[in-house]
Amino acid sequence: MMTTTRARPNWIIYIALAILLLALLTLAPAEAMLGNVVKLVYAHGAAMRVALYAYLIAGALGLAQLVLRRDTLARWTRATIETALFFWLLHFVVSLPAQVLAWGGISWSEPRVVSAIWILALTLFILGVAVWMGDPRWMAIAGIANSAIAMILMRRAINVLHPIDPILGSDSIAIKGFYLAIMLTTGILAFQFARDRART
Repeated sequence: MMTTTRARPNWIIYIALAILLLALLTLAPAEAMLGNVVKLVYAHGAAMRVALYAYLIAGALGLAQLVLRRDTLARWTRATIETALFFWLLHFVVSLPAQVLAWGGISWSEPRVVSAIWILALTLFILGVAVWMGDPRWMAIAGIANSAIAMILMRRAINVLHPIDPILGSDSIAIKGFYLAIMLTTGILAFQFARDRART
């Protein structure tokens, strides 16, 4: 009788990427208005962008799964949705202290905050339904639906207190460079996370 073993995550990779991420955040330059609070904004923005990219990829994988019906695509669709959910939750959690330090409190009526909560809740619900149904087609639909919901809600969320793009809109090359490095490291971390989820 053959037994199958689950692939274990390579924790050395996670630890190395986490150390690199912390080093980049520590060395990243402060900003004239926000000071060192901007380092939370770096982490928040990077996690949000990576999560949105993961949502888009999950939608594309879900569409491919509906057409090709491959087990590998089904696994990667679920793994990418879970990755998008994890990094979306991470971006939301990091945004809370950033709001308190930058604005003096959490603005629950801020459109981008409201959209973030809706995306989080709907992803959990849709993914839960797909897992409960246990059908690869439902997981494919979940990938497409979550991708569409995230894109629509974020495009409709107007900025009230939230600046349009405080980092990439900055004139500082150092701020842009560190942010891109932080985002790239976060993206590699997300890919490793998705890969491990697809292998289990």
